[in-house]
Amino acid sequence: MKRLLFLLVIISLIGLSPWISHLANAEQQTTTPDTSQQKEQYEKSMEERLKKLNKEFEELKAKAGTKTEQAQKSMRQYLGAAEKKQKVATKKLEKMRKESVKRWKKFSAELDAAADDFEQAYEKAKSHFRE
Repeated sequence: MKRLLFLLVIISLIGLSPWISHLANAEQQTTTPDTSQQKEQYEKSMEERLKKLNKEFEELKAKAGTKTEQAQKSMRQYLGAAEKKQKVATKKLEKMRKESVKRWKKFSAELDAAADDFEQAYEKAKSHFRE
């Protein structure tokens, strides 16, 4: 009885193996383009985010240049910190662009963090500019 049950299981697995193989191949084919497309979409959205932040940051630096020497001196610290964060975020974007489709997600987390740091530093500088 055990042998019969064992044989039925083996025959079932052999019969299902082409279907399993086909499903695995179909899944792999649909996953790769999606991942590539996701990478491209992420790059584009991050590029736009950083471009917008860079523009706002440059405008803030220009406004700071019109203030008194005392106000400029106070702002240099915050602007300098934001500029360092800006460079880090830009470098991370460039590094992620060079990565393969398989590895880009690892770098996306780092890039998100770098962009968030830049945005926070910009907001901090902007808030001190108003005072």
